[in-house]
Amino acid sequence: MVDEKEKFRKFLNMQYVKMKRMAAVGSLVLLAVNLSFTIYPYVEHRDIHPYLGVPIIFVIIVLLIWLAAHIYVQKLEMYRTESLADKIFNPYTIYQIGPFEEMKYRNMELPIMKSLCKGLKGDEKKEMEEYVKRVEKWLELGYIPKDDFPEHLKKYYITKKENRL
Repeated sequence: MVDEKEKFRKFLNMQYVKMKRMAAVGSLVLLAVNLSFTIYPYVEHRDIHPYLGVPIIFVIIVLLIWLAAHIYVQKLEMYRTESLADKIFNPYTIYQIGPFEEMKYRNMELPIMKSLCKGLKGDEKKEMEEYVKRVEKWLELGYIPKDDFPEHLKKYYITKKENRL
């Protein structure tokens, strides 16, 4: 039985995680609201009602923040180095066979492929046996070799070394 203190601790921890994940978005919303109310007195003399003026300013500020973020990430490519670093320090994440994927291949797909082989004859049987051997090779290696990638997917194979970490 789970201790009551443990339930309370898990509850508090979950609330903390939720707040931490929402903090950046919440900060941006509070910033936009604060700026909207701060800017409104400067446009008040134009006879714009506060119930209309403040939301319009809020939307403009949110759009400006979104535009700045878009330019920062897409046009200036400021996160390119972080993305490249992720690939350099862990280049195997793109084609490495993960544990759940490996279990799926071993326990579901390979048995199905082998049972299909039994019902086939001639060239179809040889072709299916080649597929089985290829998947078994992948599982032994722990990754899919570049030679087994189709041409249109080889661009995702980003390392020259072929081995599992």
